Amino acid sequence: MPSDLDHWNNAYSSTDATKLGWYQKEHAVSMDLISYCDGKNLIDVGAGTTTLIDSLVNDNYDVTVLDISSEALRLLSKRHGDNIKYLQADISQPIKLPKFDIWHDRAVLHFLLKQSERETYVSNLESCISSGGYAVIESFSKDGAKVCCGLDLHTHDEDSLVELLGENWLLVESIRHIHINPFGGERPYVSTVFKRK
Repeated sequence: MPSDLDHWNNAYSSTDATKLGWYQKEHAVSMDLISYCDGKNLIDVGAGTTTLIDSLVNDNYDVTVLDISSEALRLLSKRHGDNIKYLQADISQPIKLPKFDIWHDRAVLHFLLKQSERETYVSNLESCISSGGYAVIESFSKDGAKVCCGLDLHTHDEDSLVELLGENWLLVESIRHIHINPFGGERPYVSTVFKRK
């Protein structure tokens, strides 16, 4: 099954957001890593309907959300209106993006199964984060689940992320932790902060 617009629109229209496997009421790890970074202009890729956006807005971040799902963005806009900016796009395809201080991804990279998709992801990242900027990238870890939302995953560890991002990026922080999904399942994560050289 492909990770495409129809798949994700169906996921967000057919299931209560609090019952989706990646749902978190609080985002302590993400907020800690984001607060490590300089700047307040942030893009959250694969935002879905995350409540992380609520915390970021409350902390006076200038937030842009990007998602392939128009339904997810519609639901987010009901909560936030004009307080944030919205971009509907597929991160595995080339996108023209404005500049940001911080890129945050908690749930996209591990869905990109092809090396070409991951390379385009990095190209999009580098197009909008300049030298001195940050990428907070969180992924299911290699010792964790291999399927999410009915889709196969390409999981990561620190070494694979360092290799993917390449010599333009320095790994400055990494945390291993367990996400407990709404059904009590344990999902090991690797959450990282990279700084662009």
